[in-house]
Amino acid sequence: MSIENGGHGGNGRFAELSAELAATRGSLLKARHLPGWFYTSPEVFEREIDTIFMKEWLCVGRVEEYENPGDYSALRIAGEPLLIARDNQGKLGAFRNVCRHRGVEVASGQGNTKAFKCPYHAWIYDLDGKLAGAPHTKEVDGFDLSNCSLPRVKLDTWGGYIFVNFDPEAIDLGAYLDLDGIREYAAYLKPEETRTSDKFSYVLPCNWKFVPENVMDMYHVGVIHKDSFGGHFPINDFRYVLDRHGYHANYESFTMAPKGATLFGPMPWLDGKVTDRFACTIWIRPSMNIFARHDLIQPIVTTPIDVDHTMVTVYTQLPKKFFNEPAFDEKNKIYADFIRMVLSEDNAMLESLQNGVRSRAFKPGPTVKLERAIHHALNYYLDRVYGADETSREERLRENRAMLREAAASLPAQDGGYSKRVTNAAE
Repeated sequence: MSIENGGHGGNGRFAELSAELAATRGSLLKARHLPGWFYTSPEVFEREIDTIFMKEWLCVGRVEEYENPGDYSALRIAGEPLLIARDNQGKLGAFRNVCRHRGVEVASGQGNTKAFKCPYHAWIYDLDGKLAGAPHTKEVDGFDLSNCSLPRVKLDTWGGYIFVNFDPEAIDLGAYLDLDGIREYAAYLKPEETRTSDKFSYVLPCNWKFVPENVMDMYHVGVIHKDSFGGHFPINDFRYVLDRHGYHANYESFTMAPKGATLFGPMPWLDGKVTDRFACTIWIRPSMNIFARHDLIQPIVTTPIDVDHTMVTVYTQLPKKFFNEPAFDEKNKIYADFIRMVLSEDNAMLESLQNGVRSRAFKPGPTVKLERAIHHALNYYLDRVYGADETSREERLRENRAMLREAAASLPAQDGGYSKRVTNAAE
């Protein structure tokens, strides 16, 4: 459905919200989910790429994937070619992966190289993105190699994660994360002290927004995942802490292994500080959901392909010392197989979601208490695409603070000992 059909006036203008979208701006128990066309409209998708993915900081990998000079990966984000490489001085860089001659991608896949050679006309770029050679250009009037470098993309790291931002005017990554208090809150997880033990990617036939919404949806855990990891899950006492844009939460859950069995023991920095049922989640807008247990960290990164298809990349990170443990490969495979199985439980439902919201009969239903994080995310989309609604945001944050006070007064948090840890640290 086009934007015009969604009620935004002629010529596809984004001047004001329709009544459908305004319904999502309401408080949690009065709001409704977004209309189906918000997930199927090519116009909305293009607007999201322009206002979200070309403006926000995006996770694109881990530093240990580029350990040596010449290590590189060629990626695409909504069709936008991107090249990540470590240069000869050991510095990571990001570039637009587009030859300055005809626009062909100068690299593909991943590996190690001394330079990038365009496969079309053999223009050569060094690891810093500088043009080092261009056959048959000496006679070109005014041609200067130094003016033909691959365009740089902003790159920074936090916690061992690599982030890029296509907007040259974007705020620094640290300031971006601090708007939601992520660096302060997540410091105790020490992701920089872990390494990637497993990584895999797959494509889903659904709009990109459904992926982060699904992994922050506690409503479905006891239904779809009841036999895998949803057996012990405090759904009725799940305490989201909404931040300005994102959210985080501490809760209880078995680790991501069969029967919740810990395979290596706790991460050393959490040993004795939380229980074996500790779990937490963090949403780093727009497309990174971090999940952690007492023994591992598992981020899920969402990358849009087109309006109906999304790339999902999943990492398992373990403390560096675990890699030297006996039977590491066998135990690591258990983790790897389990997370694949858990996520596969969602695949048919996500495809059905995309098909269902296209139906002429679909009308958005209400948001419920268990969808507090999703409601916050829906409004984040609207803020980025149409402009921020500070009144709505403040109402959500105020409502969340009230919920947390009420929950704290009624019973202790079920969070695997996290609250006790914080209290003891303060004392």
